[in-house]
Amino acid sequence: MAVSTERDPSLTRAHLAAWLEARTGATAVTVGEVSIPGLSGFSNETLLFDAQWQGEVHPLAIRVEPTGHTVFPATAFDAQVSVMQALGAEGSVAVPRVRWFEQDTTVLGARFVCMDRVAGEVPADNPGYHGEGWMHALDGPGQRRVWESGLDAMAAIHRLEVEALGLEWLALVSPARQLELDREYRRFAGGDVPYPVVDEAFAILEASLPPAPERPALCWGDSRIGNMIFDEHQQVAAVLDWEMVTYGDPVQDLAWFLLLDRHHTMAFEVPRLAGLPSRAESIARWEQASGYSAAHLGWYELLGAARYASVMVRVMMLLDASGVFPGAADSAFDQTGTRLLAEMLAERS
Repeated sequence: MAVSTERDPSLTRAHLAAWLEARTGATAVTVGEVSIPGLSGFSNETLLFDAQWQGEVHPLAIRVEPTGHTVFPATAFDAQVSVMQALGAEGSVAVPRVRWFEQDTTVLGARFVCMDRVAGEVPADNPGYHGEGWMHALDGPGQRRVWESGLDAMAAIHRLEVEALGLEWLALVSPARQLELDREYRRFAGGDVPYPVVDEAFAILEASLPPAPERPALCWGDSRIGNMIFDEHQQVAAVLDWEMVTYGDPVQDLAWFLLLDRHHTMAFEVPRLAGLPSRAESIARWEQASGYSAAHLGWYELLGAARYASVMVRVMMLLDASGVFPGAADSAFDQTGTRLLAEMLAERS
């Protein structure tokens, strides 16, 4: 996730047109208006546009590798692209088709991946989908279809064999190692500033480590319906954002999926959409579809909440530093991620 870079629209279109001519071998390539999605997802800079060559219009999307204000210390950009290419070749999980992975940083100032743009709707993070937007406007059965299709798509990821995908280079991350990584991230995000709720959560997690998974799986990482595109039938048309991809216990994806949904009701002080299945129904559906157990769900939910609180610290710092939200750093350690984690800790006592 990263803060977007200000770009000159005319210059960007010219650079993209020249680049596409070189890539396609076509002449007189034209690039239409370039749009940049808002803060929903707050992810790698994304450019959406239509390009035309040889009489055909090609809806395209470009993800630019973050180079300056980054939420994570490493972009894992090569891993993201490799996973999308592998999943696209395998075919059972819908991802945008990767056209080109551009290594030349002179075109847009950083490396980027160009993909076919997938039509559809994305449940918004800000403002949250529980309070308004296209998903809020659906009837109950439509809302349920979105949620269940998202769960099923996530479970389909977990059923894949990493070796068959050619992704055996992904390192297995045990619970102990993931906790260590999240502790390192907490220091990266907040430095030496005291963060009592996160440190308390880490102590609880260290004292209750689950065993390493007997049957590890490909884990999406940033697993939530806000990182999916849905078609007109409320079915998943594409799974997006693989910057947190890992290899480990897949219940961590279910934990993040449920955690972020809970966050969006709390953060915006709105009730959960009435059409969505319950927590118990969601867990049962994922277990049935994935073939995995959710036995250690609670541990990964608490870990996810501690991580999310730290991510929000970093995001608030970046919003302030980039000028998007002046003064955000003043409340970096007292935001919705902090409050959600405190709520979860209180429920344990």
